[in-house]
Amino acid sequence: MKKTILVLMSSMSLIICLFCSTSCNRKAFATKPDGHVYDTTYITFSKLLKERLEHDNIDIKKIQFYVDQKLVLRRLMGSEKGTVKSGIILFDNGQYVNELVIPAYTPGVCEKVDGDNLKVSFDVAGKTIEFGALYGNNNFILVGTNWHLGMVDVLYDNSTYQVQCGSCNSAAEAKLVVRKNQTYKKENAAKVVAGRKVN
Repeated sequence: MKKTILVLMSSMSLIICLFCSTSCNRKAFATKPDGHVYDTTYITFSKLLKERLEHDNIDIKKIQFYVDQKLVLRRLMGSEKGTVKSGIILFDNGQYVNELVIPAYTPGVCEKVDGDNLKVSFDVAGKTIEFGALYGNNNFILVGTNWHLGMVDVLYDNSTYQVQCGSCNSAAEAKLVVRKNQTYKKENAAKVVAGRKVN
């Protein structure tokens, strides 16, 4: 009887260990206090990381970028109600509005680097949004004008759009991020010291 119980306990321990090792290998997620779930495998693209990449001669245009918050771009169309440049047409408060939504963690590519400013496209080539690490800010956030009540005006597709954050309080909270598991260092970049022997 004792042997049977011991064998059953050993079998149960093995099953629990196997279950834990397979279920714990999934992608890690965390929850902010406000309930927003975010993927912890992303890291903020900072000025320091940009400088390190440039030091290692890695082309920033080959890095896969993401924006960590949902962005909603809107522009009043006025007499242009029959045409759509980007997004969809809405009728809002008696006015035609062109609206474009960029969900959180949408992938994007950098089309142009200008100092500490990056022009990133989340759509077709040529349609970019500018992010910058300006005024002592280490993170790359939206570059625009007329910041007011958490919204900002940006130039997109040769038109001015008002951007608001669809998942946070201010568009200034939206940052460029990259995947943590991507390797940006050059292969064999470090020299291995062979050592010296006494002659």
